[in-house]
Amino acid sequence: MPASTPRPTPTARPTAALRHSLRALGGQLGEQWERDRRDTLFLMGAIVLAVLPHAGHLPWWTTLSFSTLFLWRFGLVISGRWLPRDSVRWVAAIACTAAVYAEYRTLLGREPGVALLVLFLGLKLMEMRARRDLFVVIFLCLFLLTTAFFHSQSLLVAVMALIAVLALVTTMLTMQFGQRELPIGRRFRSAGSLLLQALPIAALFFVLFPRIQGPLWGALDDLPSARTGLSESMKPGGIAALTNSDEIAFRVRFDRPAPPGRDLYWRGPVFGSFDGQAWRPLQDPIAPLPMPNVQVAPGTPLGYQITLEPHQRTWLFALDAPVSADQLASGTPLLRPDLQLIARDRIQERTRYRVESRLDYRFGLNETSLTLQNWLDLPPGFNPRTLALAGIWRNQEADNARLVQRALDLFAQAPFRYTMSPPLLGRHSADEFLFDTRAGFCEHYASAFTVLMRALDIPARVVTGYQGGELNPVDDFWLVRQADAHAWAEVWLAGRGWVRVDPTSAIAPQRIERGSRAVRARADNADPALVSHLRFNLDALSNAWNQWFLSYDQTRQKRLLASLGLQLDDWQSLVGAMAAGLALLIGAAALITLRPRHPRDPVQRWYLEFCRRLAEAGVARESHETALQLLARAEPVLAPEGIDSARGIVDLYNRLRFGAPPAAGDVADLRALVTAFKP
Repeated sequence: MPASTPRPTPTARPTAALRHSLRALGGQLGEQWERDRRDTLFLMGAIVLAVLPHAGHLPWWTTLSFSTLFLWRFGLVISGRWLPRDSVRWVAAIACTAAVYAEYRTLLGREPGVALLVLFLGLKLMEMRARRDLFVVIFLCLFLLTTAFFHSQSLLVAVMALIAVLALVTTMLTMQFGQRELPIGRRFRSAGSLLLQALPIAALFFVLFPRIQGPLWGALDDLPSARTGLSESMKPGGIAALTNSDEIAFRVRFDRPAPPGRDLYWRGPVFGSFDGQAWRPLQDPIAPLPMPNVQVAPGTPLGYQITLEPHQRTWLFALDAPVSADQLASGTPLLRPDLQLIARDRIQERTRYRVESRLDYRFGLNETSLTLQNWLDLPPGFNPRTLALAGIWRNQEADNARLVQRALDLFAQAPFRYTMSPPLLGRHSADEFLFDTRAGFCEHYASAFTVLMRALDIPARVVTGYQGGELNPVDDFWLVRQADAHAWAEVWLAGRGWVRVDPTSAIAPQRIERGSRAVRARADNADPALVSHLRFNLDALSNAWNQWFLSYDQTRQKRLLASLGLQLDDWQSLVGAMAAGLALLIGAAALITLRPRHPRDPVQRWYLEFCRRLAEAGVARESHETALQLLARAEPVLAPEGIDSARGIVDLYNRLRFGAPPAAGDVADLRALVTAFKP
């Protein structure tokens, strides 16, 4: 663009050029090169908004490279200098491609593709020589905005994308203006009006477009192992410091008042195999596990709805003990013999399901001595001191329930303590924790307790999941965060079946009674009331976005269409309905926009009213006549006072129509003259 315009004179001052260029943004056009600068500056402002959602996901050098290219181009726009040569751009393009390949070892896929697109957008700024190049850049920005949803589909990203689209449409309108331009505010309002007119079509496509199961692009990255959350194994003592994450794991809405926080144990993966270092799901069972057998007392089950964030596993979470679960898009969830609820496919997108649970239950009474052997195995050569302690206790006590309580009493005594920064443990993790460090979080206590129980010949296993949650009073949803991840144990007792035992409650009861935030509040000050209120409102807004838009999957689409009396079961029928709806919308828009309208120009409107009154007096306006010619034909038939009024109307009309822009009150004067005119 500016490269094709004359160079500035050497005597021109940079500050004066800057003021002159920026003054063009207000619509005050000078020569043609100022018009080109104006269009480029508008476009560059929109480009910043289009790239901004990617800033947190791109490598630092990608953002730095784009910023360098952007500032380089900005400097060229302000100074009016020539664009770099083709050879420079080719070298830069090859360097960017090589850098992306060196970073990702491929040029295909989500991450390298977005990085290349951002860098090539910066390079495209260096070759904008014609107006069509500006349109190419606008289309690149629109495509780049769609890729922002590969990383996040949050409400914040959606708002940023909407603002960027508004800026891009405004830029397109700006490029269409002639020499007389509208103020910036009018341009943004016109662009907003266009977007609002497109809203019915967008809503139609949102409701009827066939929903595709799975994430927007591939599988998301796994969560880092050094922060709170769940994984497919548990290795106590392998992490020296644990970082709490306030990231939402899932949200829950209860049908009736929620149980106390101490009863909110959200069951997840169950671990039964221990190799001396890590716990994993039960492998190579000695005997097949019995079918899940849950016995409950008479009463109404507790119903609730869970909105689960994607975690790339098959785990579904439910309160002990789940008795029923709604069907998912992948099929009916399965209830494993260890009471774990799982989906048939990986949870790769936000999933909403409904569960009913019974908190007063007995489970596992159908276990046999052979099946219980699956939960007694310990690897040889590990934790000799724990095995020796178990031998002493077993010689002193025969009742398993009392031995369980004795272990809990041990944890409740000093110097055991709950900490999120425990010391590292070695080969004999249970020995070192029970006799040496005596400091850890839930994983340490659950693992050491389960090892001790098995050493006492009591069937035991580790259960992981989440405990507690935080009620959002704005929308009545319980927020379960990654920081609420928890581990506890289950032991099998004769006549009672599998019984939950949480060793953490013995050392940190506030963690169970009040949730994970209570533990963190000891080191951090509690949120002020205003901050908490703002946080809850923002989360409720984000949850509404998730519930109504992001959770609109294939199942909800079928339910909505069925409620409207439409049975559209395949994508062909959905596409047909979408085409029919689009035709109806276009037809309705045509009826509204193509019908004759009164001129919107108030000056022209009152002049036509003047012509209508002359026509009633027998002087009809010809299509080729000017106002003065019409006045000349009308004067012979007008009364003397009518002639003066007609001359005043024509003079004012010509001045407003063909002279300077109307001043305040001029249109009102014309309206008063026409209203008072009587032929």
